[in-house]
Amino acid sequence: MSNNYKAIFYVILSTFIGSFFAVILKSLYNELQVTTIGFFRFFFGLLILSPLILRNNFAILKTSNLKLYFLRSSLNVFGMLFNFTALGLLTLEKSAAFGFVSPIYATIFAVLILKEKIRIYRVTALIIGFIGVIIIAQPSLSGVEKGVYFALLGQLCFGLTMVLIKKMSDKDSSLTILSYQYILTSFFLFFLFILFFEIPNSFQILQLATAAFLGTFMHYFFNQAIRLTEVTFLTPFKYLGLIFASIFGFIYFGDAPSVYTWIGGTILFSSMLIITIRENQLSKDIVKKSDINNL
Repeated sequence: MSNNYKAIFYVILSTFIGSFFAVILKSLYNELQVTTIGFFRFFFGLLILSPLILRNNFAILKTSNLKLYFLRSSLNVFGMLFNFTALGLLTLEKSAAFGFVSPIYATIFAVLILKEKIRIYRVTALIIGFIGVIIIAQPSLSGVEKGVYFALLGQLCFGLTMVLIKKMSDKDSSLTILSYQYILTSFFLFFLFILFFEIPNSFQILQLATAAFLGTFMHYFFNQAIRLTEVTFLTPFKYLGLIFASIFGFIYFGDAPSVYTWIGGTILFSSMLIITIRENQLSKDIVKKSDINNL
């Protein structure tokens, strides 16, 4: 089997796992605090990841970017809590569609923070993305769904972490970045967990452990995919996330697919695709490095 076919298999598997991961988190939203869900998701994930950290006597944690990791993990906590809340308030497919927003935010932050030049393709992609967001949000005289605000805030945080990951990846491996994400995010969430203390029941613990397992392997399979081929080759397959979310949302929650979400999501995805292809042509890798999923 060629590397491209292997990469396609890995990215489809990662996307499918990610959608089922979202189903579990959404099902827990009305039962547990998002701080509890977040803490156990990352704590169990850290337990899964710990053999890799211990295997080489913590050598993987050697870095000169410690301050950036603390900043990235702080943003990750806020982004995760916002997105978990959005996942609970919105349909599964609408939440998945808003997931295409973070590369657009990353493009804006790359211009503001990294002082990258803004060219016509970026302006075009940002305008297209903005139109997609408006279509999905469906603003009316009565306002916008509360979950939309949480989704946009969450993706804003994740967009900023993409820029930080780009800076960290100049010196550190993806496994180092992932390890610090799990360690520091678990550390920060522990204090929020204590503040809003609650103990999940045995079935909820099983669900949280399953979500952590799925989330960790979602990362692993996508990282395997981008090692085998170009990110521009894989990006179109991310659209399957919207399809899987629509199917799972209907099966598990009875959510009828929305034509506005599909139109807006497709437009948003087109914006992301423009950014990904052009960044690859310019040998920049914000989008590629950001594929260490923040959830």
